Amino acid sequence: MIESYSHEQLLAWVNEANSDPCPHVLIVSIPKRGMRHGVIHMSARAARGRAMEFQSFDPDLVNFESIRGATPEEIARGAIKGKLLFEESL
Repeated sequence: MIESYSHEQLLAWVNEANSDPCPHVLIVSIPKRGMRHGVIHMSARAARGRAMEFQSFDPDLVNFESIRGATPEEIARGAIKGKLLFEESL
């Protein structure tokens, strides 16, 4: 999906996100480290912005997987764990 977006398309994708402060989970994989991360952000727009940063920086190092709304349990856990919800091996 966003891997093929131009910089302008990425900006539009971020800007079209709902600015409602509903926490969202950004899931990315880091192939060279063999890891997958789930990180909670305070809004869909913040999560998309972070995904855009990863894609703009070097998509070979960090791959966007998905963004979804956070569950109440994840919101509580994210506050305790410093926003990193999970880290797992690929």
